[in-house]
Amino acid sequence: MRLNLGRRRFLAGGLALWAGAAKASMPRGSLAWTVDTGNKVLTPAARDGDRLAFAGEARVGLVEGRTGRLLWGRDLTDGDAARFRPRLADGVMLTGAAGAFKAWGGEDGRPLWRAEAERAFGAPLIYKGTVLAGDGHRLVARDLTSGAVRWHFDTHLDTDIHYAPAAAAGTVFVCGGDGVLNAVDLASGRLLWRIDRAKEWQYLRQLHIWNDILVAGAYQEKLHGLDIATGAERWSFYAGNFINSHLVADGSAYLWSPTGWLYAVDAANGAVRWRHRTTDYGKAAGNWAPLMAELVVQGDDLFALDMADVLHVLDIASGRERLRVAVGEKLRPFVVPLGQGLAAFGTQDGRLLGVTI
Repeated sequence: MRLNLGRRRFLAGGLALWAGAAKASMPRGSLAWTVDTGNKVLTPAARDGDRLAFAGEARVGLVEGRTGRLLWGRDLTDGDAARFRPRLADGVMLTGAAGAFKAWGGEDGRPLWRAEAERAFGAPLIYKGTVLAGDGHRLVARDLTSGAVRWHFDTHLDTDIHYAPAAAAGTVFVCGGDGVLNAVDLASGRLLWRIDRAKEWQYLRQLHIWNDILVAGAYQEKLHGLDIATGAERWSFYAGNFINSHLVADGSAYLWSPTGWLYAVDAANGAVRWRHRTTDYGKAAGNWAPLMAELVVQGDDLFALDMADVLHVLDIASGRERLRVAVGEKLRPFVVPLGQGLAAFGTQDGRLLGVTI
């Protein structure tokens, strides 16, 4: 793998190396750096401070976010292709897919451990030195540094846990395909409480926590705010259509609905703080394309990448769109804000791009 700074065209305003003094003169949408990761299909990249972790079907690695300098890269063997976003915590990078997880030293990329699924891994969560992920119907807790299994907790045999658990105050929350929400003790794997509301929400797609509220996205087009101590519902919000995904940050839940609205919902009570019209499905020049990439908050900004490869940046207080950047490349559905006027994107041919915004 090599750092490549010269083989691609300008994205919108020209090619230049990023540096503190030079960056201010670069137009928005300019390419600051590019890295050929050695992959054909990138998973969403992950930020770790000023570093950026990448993974795909052939390579994993770490780059410096401000310059794109490769810090380390490792080849993947057969069976270790990555499909999940890398997770980084406590000096460990975790990559993987349904078939296997692989842990790497975050500083140098040395292999630490590998775990094969009995049925199929779901998306993992790292919490307090523990890797928590579904393996078929079973929630498995592993030590982050060694991969050793600490405990497992079984949900209904005929279901699968596809989505990552959430955790807070020593409790892990997980919902499988049977729609039953389970609260499990982190230390022992013991069941604390269980709620079956499958008839109402079918199953929960994503779980996030804000203070004492579990914000859960339901398959049945609602966002639910649940008390983490009991599972009792505090509030619910109907999006009017399928909820693609949601983000919880700084007391708000953000989501895009295919009805053509992006919402900011108060995580404490479910009240709509603001909504922003993304499209009226007409021919208006300002209409957004649909969203597939997850929303991201950094500072006072909400970042939304649409399927026409246009980045929209909204003010989180008002929902006003303050910036729009057409990237000019065919992108994978993710954006990683890097601060200081720079964001990272992945292309459909496996490159990572640092772009001025």
